[in-house]
Amino acid sequence: MSVSYEDPGFSGGTLERAALQQMLADIAADRIDMVVVYKLDRLSRGMVHFARLMEMFERHHVTLASVTQHLDSHDAAGCLAINALMTFAQFERENTGERICDKIHATRRQGMWTDSVLPMGYEARGQRLLVNDVEARVVRHIFERFVALGSITDLAREFGKQGVTTKPWTTRTGKARGGPAARQELP
Repeated sequence: MSVSYEDPGFSGGTLERAALQQMLADIAADRIDMVVVYKLDRLSRGMVHFARLMEMFERHHVTLASVTQHLDSHDAAGCLAINALMTFAQFERENTGERICDKIHATRRQGMWTDSVLPMGYEARGQRLLVNDVEARVVRHIFERFVALGSITDLAREFGKQGVTTKPWTTRTGKARGGPAARQELP
């Protein structure tokens, strides 16, 4: 019998995936003798996680096979190749993360905006952030009231009564979030 375990939209960088957890439960119950993956990095992209998975596979006599990489953990050569590929997969994941961080830092050093949701008190002109005087006034007032009240709960209650909300923004899918905080006059 063949069972498919799929976690669409989840990264191989985490083991906290519902279908993966179900597969591991099935392995622990000795219902699986072979796991076949499209590519090894679909199962896991981290050496620590991968080592834990392989330890469990070995304990329950489960063979791991990769379809596109023509690998099989059934023999020593296959295990060696799998471990070598996983080492390179982790290296690539970490390298990619470093390159992304470097790019974001370089962009920010140039004064350019790199995130999607604008912080309250600013507006974007291209990739540059400019102070929005109306919103900046709201932000300053929020900080002043927090210092005076000393409680985030009281602050939220006070601004909730006044109708002051977060900065409005739209998701990539077109859903409106936040509220008209910057458009309101403060008391």
